Amino acid sequence: LSTDPIGVGPHLSVSATAPTRQKTTMYHAQLSGHYSFPYEIGVGMNYRFQSGFPYSLVIPDGSVDLNVCNFNCAFFATNMDANRSESVNLLNFRIDKAIPLGGSRKATLMLDVYNLLNADPVTNFNLSITSPRTVIAVLDPRVFQMGFRFEF
Repeated sequence: LSTDPIGVGPHLSVSATAPTRQKTTMYHAQLSGHYSFPYEIGVGMNYRFQSGFPYSLVIPDGSVDLNVCNFNCAFFATNMDANRSESVNLLNFRIDKAIPLGGSRKATLMLDVYNLLNADPVTNFNLSITSPRTVIAVLDPRVFQMGFRFEF
């Protein structure tokens, strides 16, 4: 089993300028808040920034006669710090209304809007040098969700 998120192996360096083991750095920041107005109406926002991931196009086994693999393997074409995918800015919103039902019982109606700004950065793409940047996935579009919570 492999836990390598980059998926390049085996660890044979065929190029001194693009070794198979490289440092990768990603970063992430998040801000969240919720404010309760009178009459038990609440508004919440959640903003998240996530850096793009460093990547290199890969040379698949068989496209170049390197005579180093007897099975499926791939090699970096460039250093990973030369390219970075798109950053993701994600804004989520919630409005809720609590309704007292007597005693300690309370019902809350909620409306959530995910990806409020409808951002659509590419989140995954093909890294093969034979078909670079073929999009596999983009960020999910704006989504609405209604919810109900009962507290007793």
